[in-house]
Amino acid sequence: MRPLVFILWVLIVAGMALVITLPVSLQVHLVTALLFLATMAIIKTLRLGGFWRLLLLALGTAVILRYAYWRTTSTLPPMEQWADFIPAILLYVAEMYCIFMLGLSVFVTSAPVPRRPSRSLAPGDPVPSVDVFIPSYNEGYEMLAGTLAAAKAMDYPPERLTVWLLDDGGTTEKRNDPDIEAARAAQERHESLKALCAEMGARYLTRERNEHAKAGNLNNGLAHSTGDLVAVFDADHAPARDFLQETVPYFGDDARLFLVQTPHFFLNPDPLERNLRTFERMPSENEMFYSIIQRGLDKWNASFFCGSAALLRREALAETRGFSGRSITEDCETALNLHGRKWNSVYLDKPLIAGLQPATFSSFIGQRTRWAQGMMQIMLFSFPLFKRGLTLAQRLCYLSSTLFWFFPSRASSSSSRPSSTCSSTSRSSPPRAASSWPIR
Repeated sequence: MRPLVFILWVLIVAGMALVITLPVSLQVHLVTALLFLATMAIIKTLRLGGFWRLLLLALGTAVILRYAYWRTTSTLPPMEQWADFIPAILLYVAEMYCIFMLGLSVFVTSAPVPRRPSRSLAPGDPVPSVDVFIPSYNEGYEMLAGTLAAAKAMDYPPERLTVWLLDDGGTTEKRNDPDIEAARAAQERHESLKALCAEMGARYLTRERNEHAKAGNLNNGLAHSTGDLVAVFDADHAPARDFLQETVPYFGDDARLFLVQTPHFFLNPDPLERNLRTFERMPSENEMFYSIIQRGLDKWNASFFCGSAALLRREALAETRGFSGRSITEDCETALNLHGRKWNSVYLDKPLIAGLQPATFSSFIGQRTRWAQGMMQIMLFSFPLFKRGLTLAQRLCYLSSTLFWFFPSRASSSSSRPSSTCSSTSRSSPPRAASSWPIR
């Protein structure tokens, strides 16, 4: 079978090369391009999948590559004419970069994994213990109370579930700040949140110093807990009742599974959606990532941790000494390291949390800036193409996610590495799933 597949790929590549380089008249070129575009429009309109989806991508790729061939062979001025050559080559490099990024995107999304059916533990199956981490820095009391209540209300055997509030806003360092007002605010926060956790049956945990930001906070939680699995929810992400019912069973299927990631679902518009009034009429930009790209990454076992709304295996995290802290996007970096150690991931395309997006334009830009900076750090510290242990497909997937931020037309989009924001705005209660745990 393998020789036949190899021969088939050789024929496909040869045919593509012929289509790209064959010299034809301008009229033939125009008619062929129009036929390709018409075929692609029909496939898209009829929402055809499988072979037809791959045909659509192949036709689009042929059109783009023929343009690239023409630009390379027929449009660049001679090097001797440096006044023309320098701006021309700069424009050419930018175009080729865009085509390269398009190629990576086509590869990632060529065959997204279909939405997975709902799961539940069967009677008699082992029920792993779960620690729920809610990392916090400067979020308000009401927001944290709502998230803690939602986490405590998850449908899971109470003796196997422990909810932790990881408070980085009330550390010893902050409570002893030289600024008296700042120290008093940190002390009040520490006492009020500690009392809140005692009242709600959750555990309050802080630390001496604010080291390594969120990754350090999560690792402090790992050091003080023992659960088999770790669920992470940002302070403004409230889980549905059936979050653990839907995610825990996957860990029983695969002993090398380190992550089940679910999409981030937001109750409020971001500043752009609010100002343009598109929140009720158009899909959020997050839909591109969570509905298409993460499913495409899942096909290649490259779906990565997005910082929240996820369940992870403690055994896997122990191999990397917890969450990675070299970059400020500790979530993607942690996933990259674990994929490099031959651990697997699953993306469950079902909204199981309700969260908030940034409320102000400055916080919106700050959030995107952190994502871009973090992915640049990952590219510098752990360049995916040279990362040991990754498959070729995983290398290309992570390369797409890191190089994405050099693509200026997408720099404000969240489709390469979305996450939540930890704002201090209050929120209404998220919807709850009416389901019951099968094991009592």
